[in-house]
Amino acid sequence: MIDDEKAMHIVMNRLLSEISGVVVVGCYQNAAQALEQIRQEAIDLVFIDIMIGQDHGLEVARRLRSTHSEVDIVFVTSHKEFAIDSFDSYPLDYMIKPVSKSRLEQTVMRAAARIREKSTIAGSPTGKLMVRAIGGFEVRSEQVGLAKWISKKSMELFAYLLIHRGRPVSKSRILEHLYSDMPQKNAATYVNTNIYQLRKTLHALGHKNIIVHSQDQYWLLLDHIEIDFVQFEDQVAQFTTIESDQIEEALACEQLYTGELFEDRSYEWSITEQIRLHRLYSRFAKQLSRCLLTHRRVEQAILIIKKLLLSDEWDEEANLYLLQAYRELKDHVSFTQHYAYISNLYQQELSVPLAAEFSEMYEYFINKCKKTP
Repeated sequence: MIDDEKAMHIVMNRLLSEISGVVVVGCYQNAAQALEQIRQEAIDLVFIDIMIGQDHGLEVARRLRSTHSEVDIVFVTSHKEFAIDSFDSYPLDYMIKPVSKSRLEQTVMRAAARIREKSTIAGSPTGKLMVRAIGGFEVRSEQVGLAKWISKKSMELFAYLLIHRGRPVSKSRILEHLYSDMPQKNAATYVNTNIYQLRKTLHALGHKNIIVHSQDQYWLLLDHIEIDFVQFEDQVAQFTTIESDQIEEALACEQLYTGELFEDRSYEWSITEQIRLHRLYSRFAKQLSRCLLTHRRVEQAILIIKKLLLSDEWDEEANLYLLQAYRELKDHVSFTQHYAYISNLYQQELSVPLAAEFSEMYEYFINKCKKTP
């Protein structure tokens, strides 16, 4: 709502709040502030007074129409004489004050019908938005392809909203985590700019309205987004144990984890989530490795264990599993080489011997090999 009368804001807010499905984003007495807000938000309907202080509502409508052709405009005014002039802005309606609830409901229903029609014609959203965040960061749509980011910060902002999995995030928290290195006043402006840039990027991918903003909070609508780390976590949760008939499904799940969350991005705010997700993978990978070793699928177990050790060569459990795997294969060379490697690693780095399980396994394997002709 753009109107220089504060009383009109109160009246329109009350009437609109009584209409189902309507969310009032803001009321403004100043046209410049209103246009800046509209630039940042996904807004469907704007109510404009013909005379707004020093501004002329018709000119404001023309400016709005030139930048946001898809937004519906309704003039709400006491000036009947401007009705004909207003139509070069292609308004949805022209309402004379005072506005009744029934008249307003009719206008809102017309706007809703037009939105549904435009959504059907445009096919919005266009297919699925697919996000790969494990082992890197890549966003693509089924029809358009890879996202073309306007700025690195708008890309980071999208990543930040993603890890909140559709939960609202306050603007103050976004400022704290993403813009802590700049003055507060400048940071607030940058948030608005980056939200606008992000909306443009997502619009180009056919997903204009998946960012929601209300009461200084932002969140994502996830209905049409496939996120790999969410899929991975959901699939892992299905395996309280891994039975023999679940091995293939578990192997497919393990393949989803191709590296750290946002691998090559130095997002400090993501460190806690990176660690949590890696621990989840580590527990699952060890569970799967044990199952594979039990069912004599040793080569597959070795691949997973080595993948674990690439990220943490000190992992005692994974090192024990690798020695066990070499023992199962009767691979004397690989067994002794790996035992020597981890033994030297502990002595050189920590100046401590290996745990007793390692030496016991080593002695048992070596003695067994000596007895075997």
